[in-house]
Amino acid sequence: MRIAPFEGSEAEHGNVQHIGFAGVDAGSLLWCDFCRDKVLFDSIGVDAVIYFRQFSLGTPAQLREFLLLKALVLQLLLIFALGALLLNILPVLLALLLFFFLTRKIGFSCSLVGIVLIFFAVVDRVKVSMRQEPLLPTDLTLAKEVIAILKTFPVYQLVLLGVMLIVFAVLPVCSFLKSKAIALPPLPRILGLVLVLACGFGANHLWYANQALYDSYPTVDNPYFQVNQYNTRGMIYSFLHQFNIMQVKAPEGYTAADIRTLEDTDWTPSVSTEKRPHIIMIMGEAFSDLSENEHLDFTGYRDPMKNWKEICAEEGTISGHIVVPNFGGGTSNTEYDVLTGCATRYLGSSLPSYSFIHSDFDGMPRQLQKLGYETLSIHPGYAWFYNRQNVYPDLGFAASYFLEDSFDLATQGYGGYVNEMATMDKIIETLDTHIKETDTPLFSFTVTIQNHGPYEKKYGTLEQNFSSDIDLNETQTDLLTQYFQGIGDADEQIGRLKEYAEGSDEPIVLVYFGDHLPGFSNGMEFFDLLDYPIDANGSPEEQLAVYETPYLIWQNESAKALENTKTAAEIGLPEDGLISSQFLGSAVLELFLSDYESPLQHENNQLRRELPVCAKNIYVDANGTYKTEISEEQQKTLQRLINWQYYKLFDEKNP
Repeated sequence: MRIAPFEGSEAEHGNVQHIGFAGVDAGSLLWCDFCRDKVLFDSIGVDAVIYFRQFSLGTPAQLREFLLLKALVLQLLLIFALGALLLNILPVLLALLLFFFLTRKIGFSCSLVGIVLIFFAVVDRVKVSMRQEPLLPTDLTLAKEVIAILKTFPVYQLVLLGVMLIVFAVLPVCSFLKSKAIALPPLPRILGLVLVLACGFGANHLWYANQALYDSYPTVDNPYFQVNQYNTRGMIYSFLHQFNIMQVKAPEGYTAADIRTLEDTDWTPSVSTEKRPHIIMIMGEAFSDLSENEHLDFTGYRDPMKNWKEICAEEGTISGHIVVPNFGGGTSNTEYDVLTGCATRYLGSSLPSYSFIHSDFDGMPRQLQKLGYETLSIHPGYAWFYNRQNVYPDLGFAASYFLEDSFDLATQGYGGYVNEMATMDKIIETLDTHIKETDTPLFSFTVTIQNHGPYEKKYGTLEQNFSSDIDLNETQTDLLTQYFQGIGDADEQIGRLKEYAEGSDEPIVLVYFGDHLPGFSNGMEFFDLLDYPIDANGSPEEQLAVYETPYLIWQNESAKALENTKTAAEIGLPEDGLISSQFLGSAVLELFLSDYESPLQHENNQLRRELPVCAKNIYVDANGTYKTEISEEQQKTLQRLINWQYYKLFDEKNP
């Protein structure tokens, strides 16, 4: 929040130069220096600074007026800062009292709570650096996923983590053994426990679950960027608030009856009897076009996106970028957007969007089933990861191939995960078998995994595979080398699949896209160092760029010959190819199938023509204009789709 200048009603030169809030997680500090007209307040991730410029006032009355105004501003700011401070300290105090009344040991209670806070703070910082996302309560529900990812970390990192965990475990135990219990009768202990729990439940209901109160605390720069929210409002307060909003609430004004009416709308053209193309859709792990940078040169090296660029340059290829829900992770959210035509961004929950699919969902796979397609999914990772083993059948996949039943990490692993070649082997094998055994079209959806981070020495010692006009240190050079190795492997397999499709008489469509940008251990360092126009607190263009990944839609000659095939212009895709991820699946259906069956997908495509990008706080219209506000009619259409998403997830099976 900035106020400058602020002119008093009678003051000649009195003004406030700067009122600002910024996250400084360095501890707790209260510093008031009225002589120098400055107040600094820092409270567990919340700091406020008021700085008054030098001024000159002509009369004693004007001086008194200005000083009163200054005192009022200071008082209001301190109230604000103290409120945030208390909201961050109160849970700590209640936790201390809780363990004290349970154990009667002050030293143990302090050490245990302190260790937990330090652990959470470290995990939060690590996650922010790698994914530009703070620690969320939902991370606690992904223990199996976290353990699986940790297995891929370098040995030295695992050793450091192990040592830290041992220290964190030993200190409370030692403290418990050495601390003396304070004599406290049973009745006061019970009353104390009851009082602590009552205060906790009351505070949670009144403050931590209060969305209006949380939103009343302004943030520095982009208020929609969760890291800014945590830094400004404090990690503890923000974490507990996120805990309260994990469950999705019905949108304001939502009624299931309205959506049922839309579901019953008969708009679909008559079913075509023409041969349908096989659709091979692949989501590449951390696949991005970082190689497209003026500071990087691949002369004398293999361009890691050589095949990709050649395919995109071909006549008839549709390419561009999709705006995905996450940076550096959250793979399943991008899957959800593309396959359902719904948007994770509008769920209003920090839980993975797949968490809310518990029954048949009429998304892209099930729609294709209704049109006679065989549907299958391939993922060379564990079936339980993001609960894909249950979600995929609900989405309409008749068969699924996972690590447990279709891959061998011991012989097919590279960099800690199943390699791109083995994944492509399975894609081509299933497609080839299907073509030989049946006349029905195939929809195959694959999520690759080789290029999953972390990237430190991921493939061991590699020779540098690029040059740069920027002086990169050894660590920076190696991280980019490791990443480009994975992208290059993926690119080789893209070329291999294209070659297979070109040699087939069957109509085949290839759709390839990235799930999110890579989350390096050095955070946004590379993006800043190499001048990528990526900034979560920058212009609307820079904010969206944080979430943009490339995509392409290619078809062989047999697919081009089908009468139902449309062009990008015919379905209203923007010239720059920039669309939200929830529009990609709908666009593919409209491109190649004139009789797809979902009213939701139809509505999706209509909105895409007007607003190719809907990113909650940033929009891009059909002319490529970036906006922070949209028309009332566009807002109504968007809200209808938001309501539709809620209906599909929670009310469709409960008439």
